[in-house]
Amino acid sequence: MPEDLLALARRLEGECACGRRHALQTRALYSGGRVPGRLRALAGDLAAGGQILCVYDATTKALAGPLVSEALRGLPQAEAILLGDEIHADERALGQILLRAGEKTALLLAVGSGTVNDSTRLVAHRLKLPYLVLGTAPSMDGYASSVSPVLDQGMKITYEAVAPEAVLFDEGILAAAPRKMVAAGLGDMLGKHIALLDWELSQAILGESRCEAVFGLMSEALARCEKLAPGLAAGEEGAAARLAEGLTLSGLAMQMMGNSRPASGAEHHIAHFLEMRQLLRGEKPSLHGDKVGVATLFMIEFYQKLFQKRREAKPVDLRLWEARLRRGYGPLAGGFLRAAPLEQGEGRTSVEQYEGYLRHFDGFAQKAAVLAAKREDFAQMLEAAGGPSAPEGIGATRQDMKDAMLCAFLLRPRYSALRMAFRLGVLEEIAEEIFA
Repeated sequence: MPEDLLALARRLEGECACGRRHALQTRALYSGGRVPGRLRALAGDLAAGGQILCVYDATTKALAGPLVSEALRGLPQAEAILLGDEIHADERALGQILLRAGEKTALLLAVGSGTVNDSTRLVAHRLKLPYLVLGTAPSMDGYASSVSPVLDQGMKITYEAVAPEAVLFDEGILAAAPRKMVAAGLGDMLGKHIALLDWELSQAILGESRCEAVFGLMSEALARCEKLAPGLAAGEEGAAARLAEGLTLSGLAMQMMGNSRPASGAEHHIAHFLEMRQLLRGEKPSLHGDKVGVATLFMIEFYQKLFQKRREAKPVDLRLWEARLRRGYGPLAGGFLRAAPLEQGEGRTSVEQYEGYLRHFDGFAQKAAVLAAKREDFAQMLEAAGGPSAPEGIGATRQDMKDAMLCAFLLRPRYSALRMAFRLGVLEEIAEEIFA
């Protein structure tokens, strides 16, 4: 099955009708019970006698350390264990890995899920070294990604990185993953509904290039994961492994585009905003996928209201908005405003964007209605899998969610329904309707 998924992606390699040349760095994808032998063969070939640096956190060391030790016995190796009560992909985690990497390091092995992979991937890119992934939970879609979202001085910034040479999953380890992490993976995948719709919106309004083949690959990943929801809820054997495979297919789609556009839209921007706010408060952030899942439910409602009636465009007071964003982002506001000044447009004026909104209104109204009809089903999927479907389940209030809806468009220059609504002067109007 995993090899079939990789073959599905590989068929898209080469020159494409979209004008890009798609390429995959990841050459192997495996999920099964004979992981040690495969890991040894891959690591031995890639390291070629050099040292293998295995990157863990305390939990994944206890969970998968014995398997890795068995697989790499006799090969030159070292360890980097990310320490701390709360670890994040940030300067501290990157520094811990870099301190353990030496002149003889020839390969990095990430053993874990989100934080471990995001950190290892970026270090591998900066050191120009290959890396492998042994995934330990089906909690996120970044296993095969080529970018890393990292906390840089408290700001969530996505950096160019390198994709893994191979991704491996041991079904026994995945089956032992906490139920909440499985639910987070499902939430991350459901977010693709908004990411893909935002991509279509940007193509329609701004003329952004959209690859139909990669769009279809991501849609396939999403469909596969949605079908797993009943099995995940029932704790069926192998369901977690199949979810991990679908999540990895999402990462392959990102590799094909060279960015996270196929997998990340307004729902991810909201999730990142909430994570930064929780960290600023000194709170333990909820799981990324949980935040994405809840944000997706709110963005479905946002799209429905945006295309429920033809709204009149209104003037945008940039000084008022800057003040609002400074309150929302707190001490991080200056960095984001410098990176993406409000007066910096998207290549199309607000008038042109509004004309596009009206011209494509009927088509997006239909798409938004289809999603709205599934909203309760998605909420039930998340709850049945053991995840949250409301703000309090991710440690947020409704005011936090409203602030995120109003402010998250600044977090990335990527076009989305939130950014379009801001330019048309209707963002606050829609947020008020949702959170009335």
